[in-house]
Amino acid sequence: MFGLSTLKRRGVPQKHVTSRAILLICALALPLLAGCGGSRGGGGSTESGPVVATPAPSAPAVPQTATQGPLSTVPAAPSLIPPPVRAPGDKIKVAILLPLSGPEARIGQSLLNAAQLALFDVADADFQLRPYDTGGDPMEAGTVAQQALADGAEVILGPLFAAATTAVAPHAHQAGVPVLSFSNDEAVADRGIFVLGFLPRDQVARVVRYATAQGITRFAALAPDTPYGRTVTRALQDTTQGAGAATVRATLYNPGTGDFTAIARQFADYDQRKRALAGEKARLAGRDDEASKRALARLERMETVEELPYQAVLLPDAGQRLRSLAPMLAYFDVDHRKVRMLGTTLWEDPSIAGEPTLAGGWYAAPASDVRTSFEERYQQAFGSRPPLVAGLAYDATALMALLSRDRDQPDFSLETLTSPEGFAGVNGIFRLKPDGLNERGLAVYEINNGQRRVIDPAPQSFQPLIN
Repeated sequence: MFGLSTLKRRGVPQKHVTSRAILLICALALPLLAGCGGSRGGGGSTESGPVVATPAPSAPAVPQTATQGPLSTVPAAPSLIPPPVRAPGDKIKVAILLPLSGPEARIGQSLLNAAQLALFDVADADFQLRPYDTGGDPMEAGTVAQQALADGAEVILGPLFAAATTAVAPHAHQAGVPVLSFSNDEAVADRGIFVLGFLPRDQVARVVRYATAQGITRFAALAPDTPYGRTVTRALQDTTQGAGAATVRATLYNPGTGDFTAIARQFADYDQRKRALAGEKARLAGRDDEASKRALARLERMETVEELPYQAVLLPDAGQRLRSLAPMLAYFDVDHRKVRMLGTTLWEDPSIAGEPTLAGGWYAAPASDVRTSFEERYQQAFGSRPPLVAGLAYDATALMALLSRDRDQPDFSLETLTSPEGFAGVNGIFRLKPDGLNERGLAVYEINNGQRRVIDPAPQSFQPLIN
């Protein structure tokens, strides 16, 4: 990320940058943004900051602003609508589709708050972001997307969920407009339909690579039988295979269960190991030598014998379920001091860090240094801490604002969006891939006694990955 002095050298007017701004800029931006300085010309605007747009009738009455344009590198096809012709004085319009009503309204509003924070940090007077409410029905997102495109949206940010993204995709494809969805479901990614969410596959790969570097070669997964749990389990199997390790066990459990006794007992091979202990004690009890007596005394203090087939267990769950499951594993003698517990970004929860039976556990998540500053500024502005996903809306909005600095020809091409050098945002570095997926630079954390600490820092550049 570049600081204020660097932005001045780029020609970005100081009035559009606050000294506390957390700016998201392409690492390849030297040639890209070098000519983007100054306030945008051609618009004739006398405003000194980003425009607050009036929502469409279907949208909530909240501040807005916009940015972006059609994917210039999408192959021409009869179904593609020509790029909009922007009349002198027109704003660069960007739509953001969020659930601003219904059961997920709270998280939708947090995303909108973060987008507006980016708007006032980065955008100028010609950038207009217009929010649209997708409500509680994923299919409503398709109708809302059509309205946004009819209103002149050149880029769509959001929606939040995979089903809503699927409903938006055909309309965006037809219009040749890129979508930056906040979903983390790989299945909805496509050419020009990007998923910005934290992909489970990347999180698993990051923590497994670290674990194998520490000598762990045998892994297991104990996951909820949900799309997320199945995705994480497949990711573990794929990653270990590629890393020269092995997934020796993968167990899925009913996420609705309230009793993990049977699940943990079976996963721990408890009965088999208990029988092995009884057999060993019986064998030693018939001997009268001192070594056998000492060994028998030692066994009296043990619950089981025989090593488990795995050295690490991936537990991709959170909340009360995880806080119930982990102690039950310990009860059946899966000792966290001998078997490393692994997690995903779901472990970004203080209550999990304080669970004694997960002590020493590792998980991968975005670096917290820059995000902490963003969270503090968000809390000052809106009176609450933002959820982790809110940073996605900040990054997407800031990126679009910066790429639209060329008033006459903002660069939202597929080539620019998928720059291999990537971008730096409030959740660390990330890059968008031509297939619609993303890749992030994640840190590895260890939890213990209610605290978490970085044990392997997040990379600052993708450069080593492309040399």
